[in-house]
Amino acid sequence: MADPLRNLRRAWHLGLGTARYSHFGVRLKTGASDLPKSVRGHIFKGGYEDVEAELALAIVKPGDRVLEVGTGIGFVSILCAKLAGEGRVTSFEANPVLEPMIRANYSENDLTPDLRMRAVTVDGTPIRFFADPGILSSSMIDRDLPSDEITVESTPIADAMAEVAPDVIVMDVEGAEVDLLTAADLSGVRALIIEVHPHIVGPDQIAAMDASLAEKGLHPTEKRHKTVLYQRRTS
Repeated sequence: MADPLRNLRRAWHLGLGTARYSHFGVRLKTGASDLPKSVRGHIFKGGYEDVEAELALAIVKPGDRVLEVGTGIGFVSILCAKLAGEGRVTSFEANPVLEPMIRANYSENDLTPDLRMRAVTVDGTPIRFFADPGILSSSMIDRDLPSDEITVESTPIADAMAEVAPDVIVMDVEGAEVDLLTAADLSGVRALIIEVHPHIVGPDQIAAMDASLAEKGLHPTEKRHKTVLYQRRTS
């Protein structure tokens, strides 16, 4: 059931100009100079990456190694660091504009996930990246939306997997999940928390990705909106 006070809370904090806000126990900078109004409102309503947070709370265990692809403002990587422990989270973000905000949020929480300001790709070549001024929909795929096109260095998914050896992967890459997860060796991964984007890549591509993941032993066990939890069966 939706929180009946969420819209009131959003209006209250936007009107008040709340500069810092605790979301799932993670302190975030929410001043008007820090984030677009749409993102601040989403945080104040409690809806910002709430599904990813709830799944991380259920899945990530102390000592897990977590690989995040798509840091955003740092919220999920901070939460995962709280759950898994310091030094256990590596997060990649392709949008250089977000780095000061991410590091400020890390500092707010006295945590330092290993932040890599690079894209993750199949082959490690530099990419065209389309940076959304509103933060939420930046992508390696040109979606014909208002965006700033930049060139970003990348790390091959195979290298990221070999270095981090993750137990859990969290990924929100606006459509690139299909190529990355199909190419990746996921043999040591226990769970994936993935935001899927059939509206960008098409439902057939998501179905093909699901089939590839099933062949690798990872099956969808929960789906909420666009976010899917894949887990390895233990029996």
